[in-house]
Amino acid sequence: MANINMVVVTTTTQDSGILVRFPTNPASSPPPAQQCLPNKSPALLARRRPATLAALPTAAAVATMVSAGAGIERVLWTEAEVAARVGEVAAELAADLRALPEPAVVVGVATGAFLFLADLVRRVDAPLAVDFVRVESYGGGTESSGKPRITADLKVDVTGKHVVVVEDIVDTGNTLSCLIAHLEKKGASSISVCTFLDKPARRKVNVQLVGDGKFYSGFECPDYFVVGYGLDYAELYRNLPYVGVLKPEMYKKDSSN
Repeated sequence: MANINMVVVTTTTQDSGILVRFPTNPASSPPPAQQCLPNKSPALLARRRPATLAALPTAAAVATMVSAGAGIERVLWTEAEVAARVGEVAAELAADLRALPEPAVVVGVATGAFLFLADLVRRVDAPLAVDFVRVESYGGGTESSGKPRITADLKVDVTGKHVVVVEDIVDTGNTLSCLIAHLEKKGASSISVCTFLDKPARRKVNVQLVGDGKFYSGFECPDYFVVGYGLDYAELYRNLPYVGVLKPEMYKKDSSN
């Protein structure tokens, strides 16, 4: 049998001080890493590894995050402030719904209220049903047409039920009044309104609730065109986690057409 020349390498691990000798011929022994760290678990090794570039945001991801908020003049309410206020409104709503003899129906007004509704109902510890209705009033502009129309109706039967209409913002009151009248015709016994933003400075219609209905509001909004947290301009900005004022130059170009 031919002799195999062996070269012995001596090394000391930094962690344990273990002296290890192994041959340079890879076929004759396990890989060096396995011999040097026999007492290290995969989980421990993973914790000791430095962060890799794959864990960092890519240039494309950074560009997307920057562009999502392009055109915002200033932030009115931060993500943390929004979350805190939604929790307070949810606690108030939950206390009222738990006192009802049967589950309420929460109706979100699509598409602006989807984020607010999702965060709201997850904090309400009371039995309830959820549905959506679509009411169009703004189109792609910044001014309400004053002639809202329901383009997608409920699937849940609201006959004899307490209904909570969840809105992103109440300004003129035209859309909300139209929807309340629609729900009353469908047999709702009482109707409350829970809006993320209330803009009373632009109110044109005195909103009338039904039965023992109650008005819940997150923030009173100044008379600016705001976007974020579900609110949009031309279907953009809904994904912002905060509420910001849109720069006038972002939408004034449309009003001149």
